[in-house]
This record gives sequence, C-alpha cells and structure tokens, in this order.
Amino acid sequence: MSTQSHRIFLLRAYGDATIALHFLANSHEKNNYTVIASSHLRPLIKALSSYIDLSSLKIEFVDFGITKSQLNLFTNRHLVSINTIHQVIKLKQFVKHNPNNEGVDYLEQEKKSTLLNLFTGHSFKAIVNKQVYTDMGDFFISTVVIPKPTSTINKVLIVPDARISARRIPENAIDYIKTQLTGTNKSLQVAYFNKDNEHKLQTESQYELVSYANFEQLMALINDADFIFGSDSLPIHLCNALQKPHFILYPNNGSTAFFTPFCMANKCHANFDKFSSTHFPI
Repeated sequence: MSTQSHRIFLLRAYGDATIALHFLANSHEKNNYTVIASSHLRPLIKALSSYIDLSSLKIEFVDFGITKSQLNLFTNRHLVSINTIHQVIKLKQFVKHNPNNEGVDYLEQEKKSTLLNLFTGHSFKAIVNKQVYTDMGDFFISTVVIPKPTSTINKVLIVPDARISARRIPENAIDYIKTQLTGTNKSLQVAYFNKDNEHKLQTESQYELVSYANFEQLMALINDADFIFGSDSLPIHLCNALQKPHFILYPNNGSTAFFTPFCMANKCHANFDKFSSTHFPI
C-alpha cells in the first residue's frame, strides 16, 4: 500500500465498524487512512476505545442522517423510504465538497456498493468481498490476536440478541446451555438488550437474567465473563476485540462470512438445530 491518504467510510452496522477499527488499529498502514464514521457509530466507538487503543487513528464523525444501525440503502427493510434519499444526498454532498484527490475512498463491504456508487456518482471501492475477517486482514496487512482458550472458566455469559431476528438464539438453545451447566461451579448470566428495564432483572437458582441498555454495559458484561455464547451479531465481534473466548450459534443455512478467527480455529460454532453435547465447548 502506498503512502497516499485514503479514506474508509463506516456506514454499515456496528459489527462491521468494530471489525474494521480493530484491524486498522493493529495495522502498520493506519497512518495512511482517515476514517469517516457515520455519527450513529459515535457511542460504539467511544465505548470500544475503553478496551482497545484507537487513539492513533484519524476518525472524523459525519452526520449522514443514519438513525438505524446502518445506511438504509444497504438494507432491504428500509431501502424504499424518504430517509434513504436524504442519507444518499448527504453522502453525495459530502464527497462532492470534500474530494479525496490523493487517495481512494473505501467502504466496508461489496454488498450494494454498486448501487451506492450509482446513486452518489462516486467511486467507492469495497474492502470485503467474501469472508470479513480474512479480507480485512489481507487489506490492512494486519492480524488481530485470537483469544486463547482457557481451562479456567468460572463465569459464562449468553447474549442471545441480534439485529436480524432470525439470528437470535432461541430459548431451547439457551435452556440447553443452562442444562449443561447445572451442577457445575460455573455461574451463568443471560443478557438481553432492553433499555426500559433495570440492569438486573431477576436471579434464579442457576443463573442471572440481566439487561444492558448501552454499549458500555454490554462490553462490561463481556469483559467480566470467561466465556460467551452469542449469535452471529455485534456481541461476538466485541468478544473478539476484547480477547474473550466465545461460541457462535446461528440459524440453519447461516453464512460463515462473519465468523471470527477464534470460532473457526477452535470449531466453536454450531447451528441452532445441531447444537449438542458434541459441540459444547466447556
């Protein structure tokens, strides 16, 4: 990679931003990039900076009107709406009034990047085409440290929620984990996102049901645990960034595109229907 000044536009979901920033922070090429982050990512990046060093990165926050988890144009659910038009116009105006004549403007993923280029008249290039962690590592000439399996696991955490409802861990899988831990000396927390409830919802004989309302609380729960079960969503990528051993549970026919290096190296993944004692890692 040359010493030109490139820009990376973070416009997608929180997991994409977490992965990109983690790789960039560990890259010898980081001085060649400026991160243009949608302002909806500011709370995530602020919380993340408490656990990984982002101080050397050049990050500029810009309000592109994104109020959901990512640019509407990248979704199917919110694609056709007036807000989508407003977001694309804001992005188009930004690149027009802030031209990058010395380098390349990059997006996290290839998915729908052609459509974005068509609507903005710009030439964004995608970093990821297939496997997110592999492609990010190759692009930034960077590696991230894979969490080490530990033989001392006292605190187990389940984070069932996911942005996409089909990826949420079902109750039968949660009950299976509870059953496997019954009679052991391991404590268990099950954490749900629910900003309207208090942090601790209830305590049962074998586990705690807790609620988190923001990224700080979620990361604190992850950081305090020894092992985490999560869906194919943001919490798993935070586990990777915070160096916590973890296990991905995913729906049938789910993609491996976002599987972490830890899960791939240690075979710590199973779909909902086939999750059994042969897959149980602890």
